Amino acid sequence: MEYGYNEISPSPKGWGYEKNSFREATVNIDLRNYDAVTFDCYGTLIDWDTGISNDLGPLAVQHELPGKIADLVESFAKFQYENQRIRPFKNYREVIRDSLEEAVSLVDVSIPARDLDAFAKSVGTWPAFADTVDSLRVLKSYGLHLGVLSNVDRLSFEQSHERLGCLIDTVVTADMAQAYKPDLEMFNALFQALEEKGISRDRVLHLAQSRFHDVAPGNEIGLDVVWIDRRHGRPGKGVTISVDAAPVARFANLEEFCSSSLC
Repeated sequence: MEYGYNEISPSPKGWGYEKNSFREATVNIDLRNYDAVTFDCYGTLIDWDTGISNDLGPLAVQHELPGKIADLVESFAKFQYENQRIRPFKNYREVIRDSLEEAVSLVDVSIPARDLDAFAKSVGTWPAFADTVDSLRVLKSYGLHLGVLSNVDRLSFEQSHERLGCLIDTVVTADMAQAYKPDLEMFNALFQALEEKGISRDRVLHLAQSRFHDVAPGNEIGLDVVWIDRRHGRPGKGVTISVDAAPVARFANLEEFCSSSLC
């Protein structure tokens, strides 16, 4: 059973998707200007919203959590960001375990440790978007180096990589950089990894769903970032934080990006 985002209640101001809160970009993407295309993974290549909702749904039923799954996801997202700010660095599995525990505590519910641990290990089971693998194959066929810059841990990504057709050439995860986006340490780690393979930072194009985690820091350091607006037309806010950072271009999905950029 899928638990999706039907009948979602409004969220507090400042969280989630806000229609028309960005400046429409007019730049045409010429992929001949780039040697590498890098991606945020969860939310851009992997369907984060569906994956986490499908994991939280059974827990909500089993433990009789009040309210909607969407409300739980919103609370979870806030605690996730707070846990990612904690130093010393917390591994992503610990981050989402603690975030779920804190989120359900708001409604006076306690989830057993075994269920929290299982949730923390579930990232690798989340599905890829329908257009992800074909789009990666198309980009790779044009000789582009493919990379991922992700806020998860390396083990979770390794499990997800099979769902991506094992097509990613360079991977930088949060535990490798000991930081979480939007911290610039993540992007510097990506640039270093690519430079070791002969790819300079000015030849990198980054694609991401989150303007908060990717577009805004990309603007700060002069990285070209395309917004893949996966939540366009979908109800609710998902697991995003709203900012007005302007991408170099916006596409609804990867198929649209490839069709426009490779024609």
